[in-house]
Amino acid sequence: MAGVSVPATAPSQLAPAHAAKPLSAVGQLRASRSAQVVLALTVFAAALRFGTLDVQSAWLDESATIVLVRRGLGGMLSHLSASESTPPLYYTLVWAWTKIFGTGVIGFRSFSALVGTLTVPVMYLAGRRVSPRVGCWAAALTAVNPAMYYYSQEARAYALLILFSAAAIVFWGRALDSGDKRALGWWTVTSILALLTHYFAVFLFIPEAVMLVGRLGLRRVRLPIAAIVLTGVALLPLAASERQSGKANWIENSSLLSRAAEAPKQFLVGLYGPQEIVTALLTGLLAAGAVALIVYRAGARERELARQLAIVAAAAVFVPLLLAFSHIFDAFDGRNVIAGWVPCALVVAIGIAGAGARRAGTATGVGICLVSLLVIVSIDTKPAYQRDDWRAVAKGIPARVSDSVIVTPENSLLPLGIYVPALQKTGSNSVLTREVEFVALRVRQTGRAPSPAVVPTSPPAGFYPAGIVRTETYAISRFVAPRPVSTSTSELHRMTSEAGSEVLVRGSVTPKS
Repeated sequence: MAGVSVPATAPSQLAPAHAAKPLSAVGQLRASRSAQVVLALTVFAAALRFGTLDVQSAWLDESATIVLVRRGLGGMLSHLSASESTPPLYYTLVWAWTKIFGTGVIGFRSFSALVGTLTVPVMYLAGRRVSPRVGCWAAALTAVNPAMYYYSQEARAYALLILFSAAAIVFWGRALDSGDKRALGWWTVTSILALLTHYFAVFLFIPEAVMLVGRLGLRRVRLPIAAIVLTGVALLPLAASERQSGKANWIENSSLLSRAAEAPKQFLVGLYGPQEIVTALLTGLLAAGAVALIVYRAGARERELARQLAIVAAAAVFVPLLLAFSHIFDAFDGRNVIAGWVPCALVVAIGIAGAGARRAGTATGVGICLVSLLVIVSIDTKPAYQRDDWRAVAKGIPARVSDSVIVTPENSLLPLGIYVPALQKTGSNSVLTREVEFVALRVRQTGRAPSPAVVPTSPPAGFYPAGIVRTETYAISRFVAPRPVSTSTSELHRMTSEAGSEVLVRGSVTPKS
């Protein structure tokens, strides 16, 4: 039926022609090859994600998940609004997961790694709506995309959001083509699960619902839409409470222009990496080339399906951006709109695998995958481009000293506390101690190499230098005294180069009023 215009009043006729009759021998062979390709890509994605799961340290956001989920189920849910800015589904699932696989960093991350691996075959199913070849390329892009790889190794809700969003698109496409009630039912379920994982799933649901109404009529989809809307309404009190806690205020306080530029870069080459401007430009040009192949070489059906997906992608990214720009609601961030990557990747896969330009499309797809793999390998082999390395910092702090004061950057207690037990933040004006350690991390710079960590080299009054450790990811300067010295915490703050530094104590350090 490719290239045939179908009246909107006959949704059952929208299914691909091959769905109405058994596959031919050639079709069966192609389906078998596609299954083999997808299986290989899924195994590769699993090896890539699980094989490097512990390469990077846990960082601030992950430590918040770990601390929250280590509570009992009731305690976790009651503290959710004070700790997070997302719905409870991910935390509930990972809480149960860690009862089996442990509450260490790998135990938490393995859930996201499994979810990220399962996204590969789901993306194949989403692309297969166009053709098995498109499905295979969608799976390939998912397996090697740096952002998909990153979120598959992070103890946060984003990998689960991506999986449910991709699954919702699978059933949305089937319902849109055939009006099948089961597909509508599964679209409802997966959309609800996505919304229970992250509030920004609503920006994919809205355009999907609008197109379903336009194709099938409101009468046929009113109950599925109502179920999803009621779920959103039920989440409103939690969302309002989380908003009032101020956990996401840092988003509003940062430049909207920089956030708007960061989102597409993240879609292309992930959050941070070597030569990210060069790799983002190269990948962006290749992706634009794939879109151009849709415009100039694709068939009518390929263009139509790409148009539908592009509408979903545009709504997922530009609606929250417009809300932020108009100051109605500003929570726009590359992480929050990451589910928009799913329809974007499917559009690119259509361009790569379109029937009209196989050679050009294949070259484009291979280019994107090679650049993506290069970015992943570069990040995994260059610690300066990885997550904040609190694990290495913990190893760099002398273990024999049990009563030191540690001066760290802002919001360090949670991630450092994962690796250094018995740490606490002091609210006293001074502390009595024989050792002070200043910790600093390398500073990320968009489009440039990170700047090295800077720590004080001159000691506080009453102390003398005992050594400085400098690495690619952090620096520690250590100062000791022959006997306990009462030290002003304000003096320790002034000695750092960062605003909002924290004074942490451990062991038998004595706070002074």
